[in-house]
Amino acid sequence: MKTTARSKKMTPFYVMELLEQARAMEARGEHIVHLEIGEPDFPTPEAVKEAAVAAIREDRTFYTHSLGIPELRKLIADHYRENDGVRISPERIIITNGTSGAFLLLFSVLLERGMTLALSDPGYPCYKNFAALFDAAVRTIPVSAKTQFELTRTDLESGGIPDLLIISNPVNPTGTVYRGDTMMSLERTLAENRGIFIVDEIYRGLSYRGEIRTALALSDRIIVVDGFSKVFAMTGWRLGWMVVPEELVRPIQTVAQNVFISPPTLSQHAAVKAFESTAEVDSMRKFYKERRDFLLPALKKLGFRIPVDPEGAFYIYAGIEHWGIDSREFADRALREAKVALTPGYDFGSFGAGNHVRFSYATDVQKLKTGCDRLAAWLPTLKH
Repeated sequence: MKTTARSKKMTPFYVMELLEQARAMEARGEHIVHLEIGEPDFPTPEAVKEAAVAAIREDRTFYTHSLGIPELRKLIADHYRENDGVRISPERIIITNGTSGAFLLLFSVLLERGMTLALSDPGYPCYKNFAALFDAAVRTIPVSAKTQFELTRTDLESGGIPDLLIISNPVNPTGTVYRGDTMMSLERTLAENRGIFIVDEIYRGLSYRGEIRTALALSDRIIVVDGFSKVFAMTGWRLGWMVVPEELVRPIQTVAQNVFISPPTLSQHAAVKAFESTAEVDSMRKFYKERRDFLLPALKKLGFRIPVDPEGAFYIYAGIEHWGIDSREFADRALREAKVALTPGYDFGSFGAGNHVRFSYATDVQKLKTGCDRLAAWLPTLKH
């Protein structure tokens, strides 16, 4: 059966393929240390789970408003006001089927053939594939440790201002955090040229240098995407949100009504309790920091080059030049021979991809220690 040229532009999500391969090995009885997947290992907070159960018992299981239940939209607006001092109308907040649903809706109303989406390289791999669905051009901009993996105004201007720019903050895969002046510079550059700035803040609540203020504090023109998956350990609940300018609400709603009908009902009623789970979130953040503080020096001791120490999320982007092999081969052999699952740099772009792998420390310290012990025994077997 013939498939579309559009679908052939989509690249595999290597981390998911690695995860599936690792799980197949586990099904055969092999023990794998998972340092590849960006999924919290913590349980969803109890209050959130109890709210979902209550919703089932009370038969609150029908379609909701296409933009999300009003109670949850108001709570998110309150969250921005109380934590960031930013007043956002609940009418500008759209609840989505995960952040992936947010990107699909956004790009469906903002991108088309002849337009360009810009993103950093390395960066989150799915952005470019969403753009491919709408036949838009993708401009990847190489970033490195020289700028702390920040994409700058100079980067934008050197290749022509794109129609859309999307960044994550903190950054996946490097764990670095954008400075406020860099963000403001990017916004001004785009605004001067009628470009649109989208900031993915899914990891914003996981910062180890103090709280990161939302990009909404910089400008009403900035579109922010966020969700419950990472900070609240709710990946499988598939619930996100976005804050958009008022003029985009109705166009997005029309698409959402047709594509999704409404966001997941039970997940919405459960998420109403998420912002009350501050103790659990603080505890998770504390454990993530302990894991980072263990893994960072351990990897350096093993010979990995860490270009920039991560300040947020739960990733370490590590150079493997010392062993002189490509990151795909490195990750494949690490899985087969050391029983440690890592993500090759190619999942995040092409710039330096062959020389880097990503470690996820979304697992407990004992497993991190086991993984490092296995790598310590395996790495000397590599030719370099």
